[in-house]
Amino acid sequence: MKKYFKMLLALLCAVVFALPVLTGCDDNRDNNSDDTNVNPPSGTVTPPGGTTGEIVDYVSKVKLDMASKTKKQEVSVRLYVDGDTTHFNPVEKSELTGYNAADFAGTDGYIKARYIAVDTPESTGDVEKWGKTASLFTRSKLETAEKIIVESNEDSKWGFDSNGRYLVWVWYKPQGGTEFRNLNVEILQNGYAFGSSTGSSRYGEDALAALMQAQSQKIHLYAPASVKDENFYEGAAIPVTLKYLRYHLEDYIQKPIRVEGTVTAIMANGSFKTAYIEQYDEEDRRAYGLSVYLHTSTSAVDEVFTVGNLVNAVGVFTYYEGGGTYQISGIKANLLRPGEEDSRAIGKADSKFQEMTIDELATGTAAASFEVKSKDEDGNDVETMEDLSISMGEAVIASSISMKNLTVVSVYTTKEGDSKGAISLTCTQPGSSKKIVVRTTVLMENGKTVTEDRFKGKTINVKGIVDKYEDSYNDTPYQIKVHRLEWIEILN
Repeated sequence: MKKYFKMLLALLCAVVFALPVLTGCDDNRDNNSDDTNVNPPSGTVTPPGGTTGEIVDYVSKVKLDMASKTKKQEVSVRLYVDGDTTHFNPVEKSELTGYNAADFAGTDGYIKARYIAVDTPESTGDVEKWGKTASLFTRSKLETAEKIIVESNEDSKWGFDSNGRYLVWVWYKPQGGTEFRNLNVEILQNGYAFGSSTGSSRYGEDALAALMQAQSQKIHLYAPASVKDENFYEGAAIPVTLKYLRYHLEDYIQKPIRVEGTVTAIMANGSFKTAYIEQYDEEDRRAYGLSVYLHTSTSAVDEVFTVGNLVNAVGVFTYYEGGGTYQISGIKANLLRPGEEDSRAIGKADSKFQEMTIDELATGTAAASFEVKSKDEDGNDVETMEDLSISMGEAVIASSISMKNLTVVSVYTTKEGDSKGAISLTCTQPGSSKKIVVRTTVLMENGKTVTEDRFKGKTINVKGIVDKYEDSYNDTPYQIKVHRLEWIEILN
């Protein structure tokens, strides 16, 4: 009967493929309909206004068979990546599944999981519409789950994609629930993914039916172009993550971009201001930063770029030769009626101040991987991994870091100009032969300027922003810029 049903589905796909709608039989991502529609809330599939017909919960139809011959492993979440990729830690002493260390010996003991049958839009590099929303949907199901199990597609062995990631079905039991739900099918059912060999997979009948229902209901990915994704700002600016930008700088020069980040500091130089924003990447456990040139900022811009704000910054990506830095310029903001080209505050967040040593900053290397999608000769989507590396200093420039146990070996105070009273502390660190310069703004305490005597010969812990800086006193092409007195802790 199942074989007969699959044949019917294959025939249906062949027919539907000829129609101008998206199906689970290919990975066509175009949706140019301008029909009006209501975007239903995520979670439960409900028909948009004007649509009739029975809505089936295909997730409840798919059952986890613990007695089947497929590989199964209870897991906990190690890292949330995006809508169709999660890193899991195997639960070694599981009452549900037997743990086999050999299964994970070649992957550092954890599971980089790629969800079978689904392909959600990007949210970790070039940001696509519905990408972040799909990622948040996946996370919302897993972070509240009572238990999670991953299952192979084939009997008796784990499958892998071309990038070495485990191909899995993800099952989760909701808090207080009695049965496991298949998250792959649920993602499809809610319209957060395109099909990816969906019909030919183990649970292909229900997975494909869930996908086709989402298409017919026109929800999320399959909604008309006029339907807005609250986590994606459309317009001329190119949405990109700060991580992806940092590894692909030249690709965006003189282009309008939109990036999301936490405002860590504001540097004022006369009437000109620069904001520093950063975005923390959980996979790399590193914050990636960028400077935002505010020029002569308005009150609206100042309100958006306030320390502690999580912002969407929109502007032109440029290279400032005078400072040897990359930045966003041309910032605008309208608090009352923001347009597509306006930057805006979208929440609150904390800076990370990741701890680092002088040697790590001066000579370390930062590696990162990115999913790259292309077409093969037959026009099918192909997903590969792009592995890149840059110097650690270039990776963390404009982001917040901390350094501990620095010994101040010399000090210098700026004597004139807008920076009069700013202090440069040349420091060493135990175990390193190199020096680093800690550069302060003009620091004030009780209405008085803090002088260099406060720091001479002291051992300090420092928080600050990484900035370009090269001179004979510095063994690295970077310095740590300190914008607040409390960012320097005197230890003795």
